[in-house]
Amino acid sequence: RVKPNKRHTVTNEEKKRKEFERRGSSITHRSCAVLMGGISISALMGRNESRLVADYGRRSFTSSSSSSSSDSDVGSKVVEQYDSEQTRQFYKTVMGGGGNDIHFGVFKSADEGVREAAANTTELMLDLMQWIKPVVPNAAQVLDLGSGHGGATHTMVQRFGTQNLCFNIGSEQNDMNLKTCAKLGIEGNVSCHRGDFNLGLPEEWSDRFDYVYSCEVLCHAADKPALLAEIRRVLKPGGVLVFSDIMGADGVSEEVLRPFTDRNTTTVMGRPSEYRYQLKEAALREVCYVDMSPNLEEFFGLMLKQVEDNYDNLLKEGLTDEYLQNWINSLSDRVNVQAEHNAFAWGVFGAVNDA
Repeated sequence: RVKPNKRHTVTNEEKKRKEFERRGSSITHRSCAVLMGGISISALMGRNESRLVADYGRRSFTSSSSSSSSDSDVGSKVVEQYDSEQTRQFYKTVMGGGGNDIHFGVFKSADEGVREAAANTTELMLDLMQWIKPVVPNAAQVLDLGSGHGGATHTMVQRFGTQNLCFNIGSEQNDMNLKTCAKLGIEGNVSCHRGDFNLGLPEEWSDRFDYVYSCEVLCHAADKPALLAEIRRVLKPGGVLVFSDIMGADGVSEEVLRPFTDRNTTTVMGRPSEYRYQLKEAALREVCYVDMSPNLEEFFGLMLKQVEDNYDNLLKEGLTDEYLQNWINSLSDRVNVQAEHNAFAWGVFGAVNDA
């Protein structure tokens, strides 16, 4: 935890942070109630709570906007991390359990593994899309931002019949995505655009999409406020943003999170309060935040087990002992850090472009 400086002004900020954290769970529960009840968030959050979110978000936003890496550097490192044949197989095995939902997962029962939990996350995010704004079958235009192997798009198209444009930086991942679409018979609903969102989205996409969907991708944004502004630009009036991200818990220092940021293409991790502030600054109205952080410790542990159980097969895929041992050390650190400090946060935001 960040220890307060003796200066009076910093001490006041620390008091605000602690008060925000104390109220955090109640704010989250109220936000979920907003989703189910269709009530304006301002009607449920007290004026003091709203101001507290803004104050703490503004302070964090100022400190996290700067980065030592250029926008293009971040993009090239993302490709290096995810889009080689070996690393694709690693993530598909360790996070996806062999499936195409390659992200953290929500556990519905004690016997679920990483594959089932990751698929649960996709279903939860699609449910939120439907709750916030009912999807018009065979008509809704969706931007899947940072689509990876396309797991969410495959499920979404089969469930809703949406027209999906997958924006993703990895060319090999995009090829795999389209091949899977052909096997599923949904190739007419899906197209891929290779690009780096750190360099902006195409100008001609303004007011194009009914939904922007993004799963654990904004952690790779060099400038998160700029990306949220771009997302608002490409959303139609009334359009919906649903995104999840892995974050640092409010009030946790970057040093505590170092085992994650050193291993991933992440400059400075976002915080839930930062995203709330940044959504507001981007003129996107937050509708809900679903806190799924309690699932992280178990998922980190299962990822570690996946590495250990599949170690020999991963070596045969071309991964090295050094690579796998580094991951074992990193995941062990994450399990311990989460167990001792609850240092990581993870959740899904829903927001609307009211323009």
